[in-house]
Amino acid sequence: MPWYTTIKKELIKYVKEKKLPSIEIIGHSMGGALAMDIAAELPNTVSKIILVDALPCMREVMMPGVPAESFQYDSPYNNQMLKMDDNQFKGMASMMAMNMTNNKDKVETLTNWILEADRKTYVYGYTDLLKLDLKADLSKIKAEALVLSAPYGAMAKSTIEKQYASLPNKTIEIASDSKHFIMFDQPTWFYKKVNAFLTSEK
Repeated sequence: MPWYTTIKKELIKYVKEKKLPSIEIIGHSMGGALAMDIAAELPNTVSKIILVDALPCMREVMMPGVPAESFQYDSPYNNQMLKMDDNQFKGMASMMAMNMTNNKDKVETLTNWILEADRKTYVYGYTDLLKLDLKADLSKIKAEALVLSAPYGAMAKSTIEKQYASLPNKTIEIASDSKHFIMFDQPTWFYKKVNAFLTSEK
């Protein structure tokens, strides 16, 4: 711990050790944060990034006005999550899954992903995510960026545009009738946008 930082450092180390000349990264949610982070640290290596329902600072949307320092691994909420018995945690996971997709056939898949994850890693992962604020790093990114977002209303669209204001070379696309897992809710639209972006040249 912090495991987000560990993952980022290891991925950057891998790219450097393999001497990869040009890479494209697609990341969903926290994976999108990783894509931004790596693209900012390796601006001459990362050529394209696809950010799927990700934000540079999730905290501003989920808990506006709360400073990053307020989020610690040792917190009442985290400790409560860690102490839940299997049935309690499964109920929570199922509720979360239902809130992340409109595709009822995928709810069980998402629930099982949560249950199969290491509990401490899962719980502390949210702490890491809420502490992140990458807005100041976006201007360092040279990669062409495609931002795919679920529709959260007009206010949310302005929030997305505000958060990504300093990202130089971006296209923002909003999926219709979708929740967090756009690739489950609008797969045809999603893959069309991804494939068009990856095969386009500027």
